Amino acid sequence: MSAVDRPSDTPASPKRRVSGSSIGAAFVSFLVLAPSLVLGGYSSGLLVQAFIFGTVALITDVIWGYSGILTFASAAMFGTGAYALGMLFVHVSPSPASTAAALAVAMIAAGLLSALIGWLAFYSRTKVSEFYVAVVTLGVSVLFGQAVLYGGAATGGSNGLSGFTTFSLNNQSWYLIAGIGLLAFGGAALRIVGSDFGLVLRAIRDNEARCRYIGIRTPLIKTVVFSVCNALLAAVGVFYSLYTTVVAPSLFGMTLATNVLIWVILGGRATIIGPALAAILITIVTPQLTTTIPLYWQGLLGLTFVLVVLFLPRGVLPAVWDGIKSALSVLGLNTTLMAKTDAGTDALFETRPPALSSVAGQTVLDLSNVSKRFGSFQALTDVSFTVQRGELLSIVGPNGAGKTSLVRCISDGDERSSGCILVDGKSIEHNPPEVIMRLGVGRKFQGASIFETLVVGECLKIATWKGKVPSVWNRHSKVILPRGAAEVAESLGLKHVWNTPAKDISHGQRQALELAMVLALEPSVLILDEPTAGLTTHERSMVGDVLTRLVATGQLAIVLIEHDFEFVKRISTRIIVLVNGQLVANGKVEEVSNSEIVRDAYLGRSHKENMK
Repeated sequence: MSAVDRPSDTPASPKRRVSGSSIGAAFVSFLVLAPSLVLGGYSSGLLVQAFIFGTVALITDVIWGYSGILTFASAAMFGTGAYALGMLFVHVSPSPASTAAALAVAMIAAGLLSALIGWLAFYSRTKVSEFYVAVVTLGVSVLFGQAVLYGGAATGGSNGLSGFTTFSLNNQSWYLIAGIGLLAFGGAALRIVGSDFGLVLRAIRDNEARCRYIGIRTPLIKTVVFSVCNALLAAVGVFYSLYTTVVAPSLFGMTLATNVLIWVILGGRATIIGPALAAILITIVTPQLTTTIPLYWQGLLGLTFVLVVLFLPRGVLPAVWDGIKSALSVLGLNTTLMAKTDAGTDALFETRPPALSSVAGQTVLDLSNVSKRFGSFQALTDVSFTVQRGELLSIVGPNGAGKTSLVRCISDGDERSSGCILVDGKSIEHNPPEVIMRLGVGRKFQGASIFETLVVGECLKIATWKGKVPSVWNRHSKVILPRGAAEVAESLGLKHVWNTPAKDISHGQRQALELAMVLALEPSVLILDEPTAGLTTHERSMVGDVLTRLVATGQLAIVLIEHDFEFVKRISTRIIVLVNGQLVANGKVEEVSNSEIVRDAYLGRSHKENMK
């Protein structure tokens, strides 16, 4: 029997199915690489540069579009790679060894500098503007430009370095290398941003504060993404220098630095494909426009940029894509396959039973002489109390009493001015929120703090990871919720909007979503800052029932801030009263609610005197 006729030793397997994404990838690869067979030398050379700049644009889109880091450093990091190779080829030797050395030096230098910028910007406990990185990276670009401009013979000064020997390849070969590189970078970027890790990047972009309070180490993630992407940009710069054999100070100039951002905006932030297409198309038409309208083409590009920002703020590609889907919908064609891959998630979730190691009655939160000052203003003065598992403690008091300041002190170790706070017997010290979350503190903000562009299921899935970094390459649809979070999702209607973007759900559902996200952390101390604000009477009642059942399990303690005193009396096991930053009452519901102190705090002393 011949090898062809011999039956397989392995069990019969079903026929392989070719997925739509595989067909799409093959089609795009054909469109990119096939023209090399028919294009002339000039056209191939122009497209090589276009592909290089397209790669720069899509890497920048990962930094800005997905991670929310506005950067002007893309050109500087790209130029670093280009100059590293140019200087080694001119002053050492044009060889594969010099190429490898340039690649290593450029990537390491770009990565270390980016890590330093990340450490200064992202790890600062002092709140810095989102434009801080933009200003710093703009300064880096200017500094690098001046360094090469006045670098003398080492950098070639204003003339740069040119004419050095490189590898002997024709334009078609360079075209194939650049095209394959663009496809590889684009495919990898799409896979990463479509993974579970991509969800984390989008969450950080949407709401960094909420990310930190569900345990995500946002400073570390942003620094790593910023550093790795800039190192890759330096690698692309090395390839650019290999191909063009010309490096000049303009690589660090403001023109290229701003053009990269313009490509991202025109193509569409957080699309990967859009910025790459914009960079390619603009690079292709630039020589023609420079020849035909040399005095106006930059102004025309600027006008186009302004018009897109005003009328197509999401960019051109998303607008075109929406138009195509609308047209197909009108024609009655199925557009399911064209739906956004990052918007869907499995509508079902599994419920995980809670751990049974905790015991009701154990002290889980202990505050001793906690004070908070804002300059000369004393917001809190020597506040001390304890909270046990299975207890729902409500903090009441008039506006300005210091309730929210107290919550911030418990959930962020850098907030209090003095005093000690223990969670399960461990001091929170001066740790950031993502560390305190791991001690067992979950905080719901006064206004619903969620991830606007993520769907409801994605918001909950991220919370279940409890700050652990998920897969960078794969995406899993399964969501496993702890019993408390699952109960909120069931009873407050989140299952009905599971695949709806969080920005499109009702106010009550947004409040319920944030509560479920915090419960997904399985905290031992659940801090709720006005969870029923803006809810209807029916919704308030449902939230109250859920909180009562959660406390009855004995698995956690709830610290509640609420202005609705009738709601407080109905669900609380104990009440403390804050007035002017001082704890003035601490006792059972009946005792405190009937006290003169509470009447004074809520109605005012003048009202009490008028009642006499």
